[in-house]
Amino acid sequence: MLSYRHAFHAGNHADILKHLCWLGVIQHLKQKTKPFVLFDTHAGAGEYPLNDDFASQNKEYDTGMTRLLDTQAVSPLLDDYLTLSRPFWQQQIYPGSPRLMAGALREQDHAHVMELHPTEIDNLQRSMRRLHNEAIHVHHRDGLEGLIALTPPNPNRGAVLIDPPYEQKKEYKQVADTAAKVYSRWQNAQMVIWYPLLSGRAEEKAQACQSMLDAASQLGKNAFCAELTVAENTHDAGMYGSGVLVINPAWQLDEQLTQAMKEVAGQLGPQAGFSLRWLKTESM
Repeated sequence: MLSYRHAFHAGNHADILKHLCWLGVIQHLKQKTKPFVLFDTHAGAGEYPLNDDFASQNKEYDTGMTRLLDTQAVSPLLDDYLTLSRPFWQQQIYPGSPRLMAGALREQDHAHVMELHPTEIDNLQRSMRRLHNEAIHVHHRDGLEGLIALTPPNPNRGAVLIDPPYEQKKEYKQVADTAAKVYSRWQNAQMVIWYPLLSGRAEEKAQACQSMLDAASQLGKNAFCAELTVAENTHDAGMYGSGVLVINPAWQLDEQLTQAMKEVAGQLGPQAGFSLRWLKTESM
């Protein structure tokens, strides 16, 4: 259960989608001066040296972040993402969601980052300790359990990033159940749930993922899913892309994410494509 190490996949296509969306959520929260609270349930190591044994094994960043390095972004969201990321890239480091988040926080904001893996939590604590920011709280605990325990926050403005490895099929239902419990007590939360796009050889997990999307998308007033594909969906393709489900998205986040991701897809190769669809539009 604790075998997953995100360093194998650092900087790949899934990270780009996930982190662009998460940054877009944060930037919208910053449009008001009121403070907010962020939660990252599967924070990982915080940052990933590209010369690390794990990251350099498959070099997934070469088909992801590396292709964006020289991009002159038209999209303001993509430009913000590249501006935050480039100082790390110059040091041959990919910044995970906690480091990107930390770079976007203001003095009045707070964050809770959670990680259960015994090695990853050590790396995360070191990464966050270097920031000397007492507003970022690091928790060595199960992220879904921690999210339920720590919400609703005070103040109750804020957002959640849920990004499990989905090593086991049951994790999809656990995510849906957690989202429902959080929403029942914190109804104005924005939630970002990352998920893989899996081909026919992983049919049971793909069905579990669809069930999760069906259930979680009904929680808020509005919800959309945004998906990036990087390969043809053949039976044996495996993970051919990924998506994010956004519950209670901020106004125009869909347009800003679409503009950014279409630029990204154009850099990732001829098989890359992006789509966004609304799953619930109760109050637009």
